[in-house]
Amino acid sequence: MASVGVTIGAGPAAWQVLQQDATGHAAIELSGEWAPLPGTDRDAGRQVVEARLVYESSGCPVSQDLDWAPAETGTDGRWTASLVGVPAGGLYRVETRVSRRGLADDRPLRGDYIHCLGVGDLWCIAGQSNASGTGAGIAEDGPELGVHVLGNDETWRLATHPLEDATATRHPITMTGIYHGHSPWLAFAKALKRSLGYPIGLIPTALGGSPLQRWNPAEPGPADLYSNLLEMVSLAGGRVRGSVWYQGESDCSPDLSATYQDRFRDFVEALRRDLGDRGLPVLTAQLNRFTTPSLALSPVGRCDAGADRGWSIVREAQRRLAEEVPQISVVPTLDLFLSDNIHNAAGAQVMLGERFARVALGRVYGRPALHEFAGISRARLTDDRRGVDLQFTGVSGGWTTVGPVADFSLEDEQGWVPVRRVELGDAGDVTLHLIRAVGGEATLHGGYGANPEVNLRDGNRQPFVAFSVRLPHGI
Repeated sequence: MASVGVTIGAGPAAWQVLQQDATGHAAIELSGEWAPLPGTDRDAGRQVVEARLVYESSGCPVSQDLDWAPAETGTDGRWTASLVGVPAGGLYRVETRVSRRGLADDRPLRGDYIHCLGVGDLWCIAGQSNASGTGAGIAEDGPELGVHVLGNDETWRLATHPLEDATATRHPITMTGIYHGHSPWLAFAKALKRSLGYPIGLIPTALGGSPLQRWNPAEPGPADLYSNLLEMVSLAGGRVRGSVWYQGESDCSPDLSATYQDRFRDFVEALRRDLGDRGLPVLTAQLNRFTTPSLALSPVGRCDAGADRGWSIVREAQRRLAEEVPQISVVPTLDLFLSDNIHNAAGAQVMLGERFARVALGRVYGRPALHEFAGISRARLTDDRRGVDLQFTGVSGGWTTVGPVADFSLEDEQGWVPVRRVELGDAGDVTLHLIRAVGGEATLHGGYGANPEVNLRDGNRQPFVAFSVRLPHGI
């Protein structure tokens, strides 16, 4: 029992971000115990438990309806209260008290507070090491009020790097022995918060080196990381606005890459079903480079012989999923610099997070944002079969280059067909001039292999989404 005044026993945690509903509001449910001063009784008419919601910055009530309102109380010293219609925004502070009406000493009795609450959107983080954050180096990406994270210790805090801090973890399943650094998601959340005007909460669940199998409940095995994701979302209230995903490096072996597209589709379907949102947005990162493919490993063994092809297959699967499945988006990464042979550097992670934010703002929130990336829309052999005409969508301001254009490669039934010259069109189109005529069916790649050279940039200094498409029928 409370010694004197009001104790909050159940309610949101300090620094928590509550997921808003479709109307842009949330409800705060509170309960606890209370006790009057010694020598007085719980006269419901004269001593009343009350709760309210104020702005943390000023102490002003958020609205008249959310100012001091009486709680439900019983004779057992328990109380409950609901603060409904809380608008998206913050930061807010919950205050409680016991008002004392008509008594000689009418000063209210103390009550518990809950500090730094926000109402906005929650985003779940899933994938492997580039999602969990191993970006080495220095990058200016500091914390910001209104961007909070549910840590692995199950407490909410101001979001800082590393998001996957394992201190006092209660979820050792996502704990790794590898040093954590920068991830893209703090920059992502800050950009959203600044544009949308309300808090963003992050729920990290990623694990370095994790294959898709551990995320996909449709595959054999426990899907333990998927179960942990659902548990973390439940701890945050059970609903999220969307999920960000960066994974695939561990599925680039010949056998796993061949089924990646279908298996990822299964994962998304399960996630949407279990979170009760059939249109849940899933923003994905297309794989960046791997500079030492001879060291490539998979859960089923060494995959060095097929690493180049496997990485291209996974990238193409990621591209196609974004085209074929509503509310899946893909973000290119091949221009981002690495801190080692496979992990984005700290500064690159910040750039990627801002890129993800533009996609979310444009495609999820319908806000004006430079969120389109150049993507292949058509590829046709010329009449003499010694060239290929490519058409792209989303090319802002035409093509520029940061080096020799070695972005494209083509293979037919006879082997690889060398590209003699690349001609860049004024409207963002590209023509490839080949050394020889193409024989039979062929596959055209943009950004082929584990470590491709991609030097084309559009007017926003961004690369195209890597692709692998069949010819002559095109796409």
